[in-house]
Amino acid sequence: MNLFEFSVIIPTFNREKQLINILKNLKSQLNNKYKIEIIICDSYSDYNKKIFPKQKYNFKIKYININENILAKKRNFGIKLSKYKYIILLDDDCIPDRNFLKEYHKSFIEIKPNSILSGIVDYPIKYLKKSNYIKYRNSKHFKYTDHKNYYNNYLPANKIVAMNMGFINSSAMKKLGYFNEKFIGYGFEDFEFGYRYNKFGYKLIKTRARIIHDEGAPNLEKYLNKFFHLGRDGMKNLILINKNSAKKTTYNKLENNLIFKIITKMPKLEFLLLNIEKILLVFEKFQNIYLPYLYDFLRTLSYTRGFLNRDKKKLKPNNRDWYE
Repeated sequence: MNLFEFSVIIPTFNREKQLINILKNLKSQLNNKYKIEIIICDSYSDYNKKIFPKQKYNFKIKYININENILAKKRNFGIKLSKYKYIILLDDDCIPDRNFLKEYHKSFIEIKPNSILSGIVDYPIKYLKKSNYIKYRNSKHFKYTDHKNYYNNYLPANKIVAMNMGFINSSAMKKLGYFNEKFIGYGFEDFEFGYRYNKFGYKLIKTRARIIHDEGAPNLEKYLNKFFHLGRDGMKNLILINKNSAKKTTYNKLENNLIFKIITKMPKLEFLLLNIEKILLVFEKFQNIYLPYLYDFLRTLSYTRGFLNRDKKKLKPNNRDWYE
């Protein structure tokens, strides 16, 4: 009996606990049908990596360090090192569900080679029960739907996520170049990837493979910091790398809105936005009613602050902060 072989690529930095949970979960899913290799791409994290060989895993782990702490570069590096044609991408805070490999197996059998799979993203139940902010984040991802034509239900580029993605590696993909490595800092590298591949005839397809996105205890400020960097660096990168894809984003529409252009010319606007954000963060802690529009507004405030800081700082590829 031939085994179905996966290469699982995990870019990482300073998330030892979640990384070990990922490996344990994958270990428990292996049977006489599947074979996997794990390729972990790090940037010299501040923990003892000897812990991985000490664990007894029923798969091979390749642990690679590269200087550039760039998600796109780490993913590409892992893909190029992979031994098998069935590729699964995971982020280091995405814990696979118990049927993760089984669902990817089903999907890979159903799809054509010119397909990009994107899986379900959920959040820990313990956080969903007590945090409106996590409930909001959870609502932003597509969920399981039980219908016959699941693999003909295509996704737009803004709904795919590289934190839970799969594809059949091919010479055609090698020519297209995987993820664009000019994305330094946070944001848009998976959107640009999906948009570009879609333009070259690839279908963006749902898979029922599910992960639990566990970043630790809910922290709305850290989440908003991502949107600050999205406004400062992510959109700037996207415009330079793929201007046509940038035009399809809601943030491009925001930046080209006349009211936005007028408001962003106001003096001391960043100071004002930062203080409004702080007030709303305090209010959010005491709210008993779920108000999703509050989080939409907070994201817009943070993005706008990032926009106001665009071109004020040049990022370095070897920076050790995910969002710097």
